[in-house]
Amino acid sequence: MKIENISIFCGAHEGNNPIYAQEAKNIAEIIARKGINVVFGGGDVGLMKIVSDTALNNGVKALGISLRSLYELELSNPRLDEVIVAETLLDRKDVFMQRSDAFIVLPGGVGSLDELAEVMASNQLGIINKPIGILNTAGYYDHLIAWMNKAVGEGFISDANFNELIITDSCEDLVERIVNEVRPDDSDWTNRLGL
Repeated sequence: MKIENISIFCGAHEGNNPIYAQEAKNIAEIIARKGINVVFGGGDVGLMKIVSDTALNNGVKALGISLRSLYELELSNPRLDEVIVAETLLDRKDVFMQRSDAFIVLPGGVGSLDELAEVMASNQLGIINKPIGILNTAGYYDHLIAWMNKAVGEGFISDANFNELIITDSCEDLVERIVNEVRPDDSDWTNRLGL
């Protein structure tokens, strides 16, 4: 499947380490060089602003998926090509999954973790069948990855579901692996349940 739109889940803050902002800009530039559009949370703040501005500055489109409560606070990037306003977080995640061919998670907070869990569970259940990558900048997700490995070892996450995640600290490697990933056949989704 050709990747035309990648969702980037990331923080509404830049974080305390400047490398988070640097790598958000770097990955958006790499994605844009491939002519791939960016789908993101719509915000004009934090890593979201960096990702969307970088995409727009490099000639690709940025689609914002905003929550109405945030949109009404005028927190959306005014430069966006398109903004979709969702009423609830559940609606918002549905739009992300409909409008994206792949997903990348950068450092972020509870919202980014929620979005990652939603797309992982949706892949596991065969609702979607799309690449998911985690950019583990400066070891930010080390503890989450350790928890996932623990859950695999304890039999709560299947090897197949965990192993389909693309996890790396390299922007170039992550984007290359996503655009070149061969997804399992849609009919194989039950294998990821590990039942």
